Amino acid sequence: MVITGEFRASTRILQLAQHKESKAIWATTPGTKLTWGNQESIWPLSLAALHAVPTQRIEALALHKKDFSSFYQELLRKREEERGSTKTTHPSSHEAQYEQAVRLATPKARTRSSQEVSPPHTLWCEYSCPVWHISPVVQNPVVSPRVLQLARPKTTHPDFRSNRQTVETHVSYASKTARTTPRLEQLCLPKLRESSLFYQRGRPESPIWPVSRGAKKATASARVRELSTPKTLSKDYIPPRDLRCL
Repeated sequence: MVITGEFRASTRILQLAQHKESKAIWATTPGTKLTWGNQESIWPLSLAALHAVPTQRIEALALHKKDFSSFYQELLRKREEERGSTKTTHPSSHEAQYEQAVRLATPKARTRSSQEVSPPHTLWCEYSCPVWHISPVVQNPVVSPRVLQLARPKTTHPDFRSNRQTVETHVSYASKTARTTPRLEQLCLPKLRESSLFYQRGRPESPIWPVSRGAKKATASARVRELSTPKTLSKDYIPPRDLRCL
């Protein structure tokens, strides 16, 4: 079959055959195509906006924001100078560290006892003051009869016997001459429990587990004999050679 004539594409096919235009510029360009560096505005301005007269509020908002960083720095500097004038002079860091090490290395000496009357703890009573400061009111209290009663040690019972070895236990004549019955002797025997994990040892040729009579008289099938045959080596197996014989 021969087709003669000329094939002509339709307008739609020609339209679809055109290259697809990139639409990335639509997302990055707010208006018309821009040419950077020509000092043109991004959005086109109308003639009325170009000839408009701004109000005082717009002029105030158009001014640059004041920089207060220098003012704050000057204020901080003045405060540091005021604090430095009131502070006392301190020794150098090395001297302070040495004095701190010497103070920590000095053992604490407590000359006064904890029962002596002393004022409350202060910053300078670290080495000589007692652990607890006791007030004079606590040192001279009025003891009540109840406190004296509770302070008495607990006494032992008058019938208490310290040596228990002298206590005699009386055994009756009937208990001494009694005879045990066979049932009591049976109950006195320890209970024997056979282990189900291991069996008693027998002859070396005897099996470890007991084999039933039916298993001893059973006849093995051809499949069982085939599975019981030990696995042989491959025909192509070559045993290792002794290098000393070479």
